[in-house]
Amino acid sequence: MCTHLQRRNGRYLFRRRVPLDLVPILGKTEITKALGMSNRAEAIRLCRAESLRTDQLFASARSPQPDSVSARVQSIASAAPSASADWSPFPSREAEEAHDEAEAAYSSDDRDDDAQQFEEAVARHVAVLDAADTIRAARDSSHNRAQLATQQAIAKATKSALYLPALIDAWSGERKPAPRTVGIACKVAARFRDLVGLVPVPSIERSHVVAFKDALLKSGQTPVNTDKQLTILSTLLNYATVQGHLPSNPAKGVKVGERRNAKAARIPFDLPALKLIFGSAIYTSGERPGAGGGEASYWLPLLALYTGARVEELAQLAPSDVQEAAYTDASGAAHTAWVIRVSDEGEGQELKTASSRRRIPIHSDLIALGFIKYAASMQGARLFPDLTPDVTGTESGNWVKWFSKHKRALGITDGRMVFHSFRHLFKHTLRELHVTEEVNDALTGHSSASVGRRYGATLYPLAPLVDAMARFRIYGLTIPGLPTPQ
Repeated sequence: MCTHLQRRNGRYLFRRRVPLDLVPILGKTEITKALGMSNRAEAIRLCRAESLRTDQLFASARSPQPDSVSARVQSIASAAPSASADWSPFPSREAEEAHDEAEAAYSSDDRDDDAQQFEEAVARHVAVLDAADTIRAARDSSHNRAQLATQQAIAKATKSALYLPALIDAWSGERKPAPRTVGIACKVAARFRDLVGLVPVPSIERSHVVAFKDALLKSGQTPVNTDKQLTILSTLLNYATVQGHLPSNPAKGVKVGERRNAKAARIPFDLPALKLIFGSAIYTSGERPGAGGGEASYWLPLLALYTGARVEELAQLAPSDVQEAAYTDASGAAHTAWVIRVSDEGEGQELKTASSRRRIPIHSDLIALGFIKYAASMQGARLFPDLTPDVTGTESGNWVKWFSKHKRALGITDGRMVFHSFRHLFKHTLRELHVTEEVNDALTGHSSASVGRRYGATLYPLAPLVDAMARFRIYGLTIPGLPTPQ
């Protein structure tokens, strides 16, 4: 999926951040272009073309104009005579000129983050002057030693110009994380700068990371959210370590950690909450709120209850992902079962992890409520076409916000009960039914640390999944439209 595609007001646009080292050359922090259409498939095609065009633009910008720090230091070094000559130190106006250049590079009026980029420009030029000091310190050495000091100064100045936004560009380009993950990483980088300061990646130390953790907690972030942001930062710095920008990951092991007597972040829906949700007018009177995505307001809670799937997995389903699959039972008899295919093979579909790719047998209650008929009646790329992605491109983003308001309006006020609580409930119920953890993980798409489980076919055998799903039941809950359990 193109990571630079965004949807705004029902139409798509191309948006890509300019690498930090090219901001002074191109004079902008990002490149945006309205694609002028609401058709996602066509927008993806145009987005790829724009990605190629900007790749060429970045390559061209780097080719005739090498990194400004390297070019500046090289010009300083070329002006330095041999060790026997008398090379006077820089006059003080050099610092003023560097500051003026930084200010001019970021004086455009059409940017919202002038202050940040101005500071980055100043930091880069300060690195130039620091490098010049290194060169100057070698003026009394032999000519060969002066050349070595020059090369080291160039490397130091160039390396020090790497900041978290540029690291995110390199990391996302190589590792291909989900666009939402990239967006979160950018937010963490911005928060790190605001709370800790503008620190080049090679200069980030453990004390900076600890200060970031403490500042997050002081600002009102929960321990859970703080640990999530530290995990993202650690992922970025681990990548920087692999690339040789850091000797080791300074964020490794830094976290708030286990909190005694802390309330659980999420808990399963209890029976009273389930009765409120499935006793609402959506299920008893056929209401279909527009903000709830029409039919999605009815089917998504049901699917989450009977599959334990993540909300984004459900929101991305295509009609073709509801299919009939053949399998063989333990006695060798052939059978078929209706399943939901969770994959990243369709248009715009993404998975959280490789283990998320799976087949989930469709519960008999869902079939009785008409889910197979509904899926067969739908055409197009999505099973729930009325869902609108949020600003980050998350297809379930706006719907989850609606569901949060909806459940509060029903009287479910426990903040630990969120849509993801369906997934917790599904997992817990399977354990109560003594379904093995291996089958439980296969149904929910959780990975296992067991090496043995990695052997065999890519998809888990369907027979034990069908058997487990046949046993699934929430005692005491009756869904309108289904007969009362005996």
